[in-house]
Amino acid sequence: MTEEKTEQKPDTPNVIMLPPILIFLHVIAGIVLDFLFPVNFGHAWGWLGLVLLLTCFGIIAWAKKLFDIAGTPVPPNQPATAIVTSGPYQYSRNPMYVAFMAGYIGLSLLADAPAMLLLGFVLFYILDQRVIVPEENYLSEKFGTVYTDYKDEVRRWL
Repeated sequence: MTEEKTEQKPDTPNVIMLPPILIFLHVIAGIVLDFLFPVNFGHAWGWLGLVLLLTCFGIIAWAKKLFDIAGTPVPPNQPATAIVTSGPYQYSRNPMYVAFMAGYIGLSLLADAPAMLLLGFVLFYILDQRVIVPEENYLSEKFGTVYTDYKDEVRRWL
């Protein structure tokens, strides 16, 4: 008698890595690049950086609270149990990622680190293609028309 192996597909999207780790790595790389190639904006942009950074934390806290209310986990390495469509999710399917990008840009302005800001383009691409696309495929497969209808109504970013 032979045992049949059935491989179950994991109930999570196949993202490249957890987004906070991805962002942290880009911050470190940006600081190193800025140290190696010191160019400055001038500190006049620091106030805008601070506003973006504070906005980032506010949006993330709001979005996380909505996930908690819905009873679904935030990290993409855990199974989604619900689709959140209220609050900032009415305007973007990914307000946390929008906030991450705003916070990243804000931190680069606050740190007066143009090289870090340039890495933001790489971060955006990786978030968009290697995190969000797998998440969208997973959510479409798991929730069907509930998610695809939402996807048709609300933009990915803004």
